[in-house]
Amino acid sequence: MSAILFLLVVLFWGAVASALVFKLVKRIPVAIGWRVALWFVVTPLLLVAPMADEIAGARQFEALCRPESAIKVHFKVAHPRDLLEVFQQRDTVPGRLIPISMQQVDYLDLKTGTVAASIKVYSTEGGWFSRKILHGWGPWFGRAQCSPHAGQARQWLTLAGTI
Repeated sequence: MSAILFLLVVLFWGAVASALVFKLVKRIPVAIGWRVALWFVVTPLLLVAPMADEIAGARQFEALCRPESAIKVHFKVAHPRDLLEVFQQRDTVPGRLIPISMQQVDYLDLKTGTVAASIKVYSTEGGWFSRKILHGWGPWFGRAQCSPHAGQARQWLTLAGTI
């Protein structure tokens, strides 16, 4: 269903973009050949413009979601029950094209009270188009949240040792 909706939105925006460019190009005092060439160049740019931040932002979001940047193991523990999960406050990741929020989950060793591992959970509502037009349907390109499973992190702590 969402694929059909996406196709309808793209077709509608394609028609609007083509009409806008046609009106714009018609006013430029150059030869017909130049107008047609300009129309073929500007229409795809205008078609992609509303989702450009969404496309580039999805790539930045996926780069943050890689395990090597989301998980940090400080030392190995004997058993997963020796760990306590502590959720930190949610922050915004600076320098990204789309708003990305991050919440850090620390795993504390119950015996020593030190942080054995940290996991970063990332989430986003998408780019301009997703936030303003779709109102919370999530990003069109990519996923809305990424985090390793709690069992996965505990397994890394007990089996893998230090990463």
